[in-house]
Amino acid sequence: MRKVVYISDENIHEEMRKLGVIGNRSEVVDELVRSYGLLDYCKIVSSKKCSSDDLLSFHSSDYVDCLQRYNDEDDIEEVTDDLLEYGLAYDCPMIEKIYNFTTSVAGSTLAAVDAILEGTSIAINWNGGWHHAQRNKAAGFCYVNDIVIGIHRLRTKFQKVLYLDLDVHHGDGVEDAFSFSKYVMTVSFHQREAGYFPGTGAVTDIGFGPGKGYTINAPYLRDVTGEIFVPYFNQIATVAYSAFKPDVCIVQCGGDVIVGDHLGGTNLLPEDLLKCVQKVLGWNLPTVFLGGVSLSGGYNIINTAKYWTQLTALIVDVKISRDIPENDFFLKFGPDFTLDMYRTNIKERNTREDLSKNVFIVIGNLKNYIVNMA
Repeated sequence: MRKVVYISDENIHEEMRKLGVIGNRSEVVDELVRSYGLLDYCKIVSSKKCSSDDLLSFHSSDYVDCLQRYNDEDDIEEVTDDLLEYGLAYDCPMIEKIYNFTTSVAGSTLAAVDAILEGTSIAINWNGGWHHAQRNKAAGFCYVNDIVIGIHRLRTKFQKVLYLDLDVHHGDGVEDAFSFSKYVMTVSFHQREAGYFPGTGAVTDIGFGPGKGYTINAPYLRDVTGEIFVPYFNQIATVAYSAFKPDVCIVQCGGDVIVGDHLGGTNLLPEDLLKCVQKVLGWNLPTVFLGGVSLSGGYNIINTAKYWTQLTALIVDVKISRDIPENDFFLKFGPDFTLDMYRTNIKERNTREDLSKNVFIVIGNLKNYIVNMA
């Protein structure tokens, strides 16, 4: 059996509750995972707050200073130029004790990373995965880029890190951080079309300088189904793995990739993504699994909980019932009280031919820039 660490404690639940749009999602997820008995197959490790030095491994000193400066401000009534400069407005509004929040989020992912460094096979942190934050500012509702900070920590032991992003949005913050590196390969699968956030991640974006070829983007149009997406993922993930030969993997599993998310747009079900994750597990690499921003409110918090619970079951290799067990949030899983979700009848906008062209471009870039593909 795999050695699996699961990051959870009351502190991270409390910090997540500061974000009104996701409410008590952290608790709902953990409670559903617990109700299926899946935590019996994991070692539960508490999250921790990271240090300012940990934040500074990626974020600028000016941005970290700003987070510290506003940590004790509780009466901010207007958006100042200072807040705008650091992205702390609009889609990333100021929150109470913001520095405490960012150090808790990054710390929870570092707890998962440390477990890997200590010899654990797999570490799960469903409260991590904030992939839009940039070096000097918050972005896309991400106040800190725990993924980049975690990858830096992983590289103290592992030379080559493969990052896979399954969120419906492009993982721009992580890509930007490593676009010049040949030791971190970023692979982002995301919806991309005019007007869709963040507007980056074209298949032709492949990195810069020594990192050219080590950035992979696999865009698709909205309403993608598993029939189209799963083979697309398998083809690109396989060639990326074969070319790069990573030592460790980190996977972002944003819940907004599931059908029904109001900020998403796919027609994917959890079982589609589970097939993709099964491919990753087959590599038998030390792997960190993270959640994602996933701003879904209302019923889609439930969809995210269902998705991450099924991922947890897959990771610990336990078959679970489709019927939701009794738990503290049981009534929220009505009216059917099952793990089931359903595709819409919207027509698939992607074609195998179009996505095959993307695969062809990716393979060409790997052959051109990565020696292992020669």
